[in-house]
Amino acid sequence: MDLQYNMKLMTNDHFEIEIIYEDTHCIVLSKPSGLLSQGEIKGDPNLVDWLRNYLGRHYVGLIHRLDRNTSGIMVIAKRSKAATRLTQALQEGKICRAYLGYVCGNLKNTVKWTHRLEKDPVRNQVKAFPASSKRGKIAILKATPLKHAQWKGQPVTLVEFILETGRSHQIRAQAAKEGFPILGDAKYGGLSSFPRPALHSHRLSFPHPMTGEVLSFESEMLEDMRNISVG
Repeated sequence: MDLQYNMKLMTNDHFEIEIIYEDTHCIVLSKPSGLLSQGEIKGDPNLVDWLRNYLGRHYVGLIHRLDRNTSGIMVIAKRSKAATRLTQALQEGKICRAYLGYVCGNLKNTVKWTHRLEKDPVRNQVKAFPASSKRGKIAILKATPLKHAQWKGQPVTLVEFILETGRSHQIRAQAAKEGFPILGDAKYGGLSSFPRPALHSHRLSFPHPMTGEVLSFESEMLEDMRNISVG
């Protein structure tokens, strides 16, 4: 396969996108915070449009999304057959995604959170209900504390989140429901002194859509999150 590794590119809107892996079927890249995964009506810069320009074709197979201000690793299909197979792998739980995030407070032990989530599309906000509720869709994740630190004099915990389901705003809504909102996530009750939700997609593994070989990749946290412990 014709591969490219660690090639940093700039969009016309001054967003830096790092391509970690590329072949004829898919691209693995690290999305910067502030860039939409997909375009909205108001026409803000977005990853799909950038990829259309980069690839020189209209088709882009967006397999999963990251929130605008969430940074980190994504896999995108370049062809429809690859998109179909990667989407099926996602639905079957064969695409494994892990995130790093700073939560407000001291999370002391590894936990597994199960809720039901319901999205309000008008407010673009998700409400978490107990797992026994009949509202919303089931959402499951594992949270493991890695480091305790401070931000602006307040205790925070660096946590690795591993998703078992993929719901909109899942980590943000579930962490807030459990009393540990993401730092900087004012929409869900996090301290607003950090300029964005401190959440980064840092590890991704998936079966290659053509060969079936399991590929694994990592993406380092952006500088703003790396500096939290000294903030």
